[in-house]
Amino acid sequence: MSEKILPGNETMLLGAVGLNQQMLPVFLGLMLVAAIAWLFVSNRLYAELRQHYPNLYETLGSPKLFMKKSFAINLRVIRFLFKQDYNNSVDPAVIQMCQGLRALFYIYIVSLAGCLFLLLDKLS
Repeated sequence: MSEKILPGNETMLLGAVGLNQQMLPVFLGLMLVAAIAWLFVSNRLYAELRQHYPNLYETLGSPKLFMKKSFAINLRVIRFLFKQDYNNSVDPAVIQMCQGLRALFYIYIVSLAGCLFLLLDKLS
């Protein structure tokens, strides 16, 4: 679709190529990169917590990359990343991994929202 309706009955023309078709692969690529990076960084975080912070690791439900991961464990890990209660109790390397995972989560969510917006825009 090359036209968009704006409030006040004004129209704005997008490029002849179609901005929507160009942005969808970008969002999908960002989602793929964020998901792969999440796997590597979270695996490293789990190993660090298991080795140096066993109490915290147990509190999170002993998360592993693929085995024995339930929705509740995933939710605990995501809450742990976003609460930021760990700042005083862990070393700077773990804090950096947590901040990186939080950034990857944001990138993934924004990319997913962009994909959904573009796909829903194509349907209308």
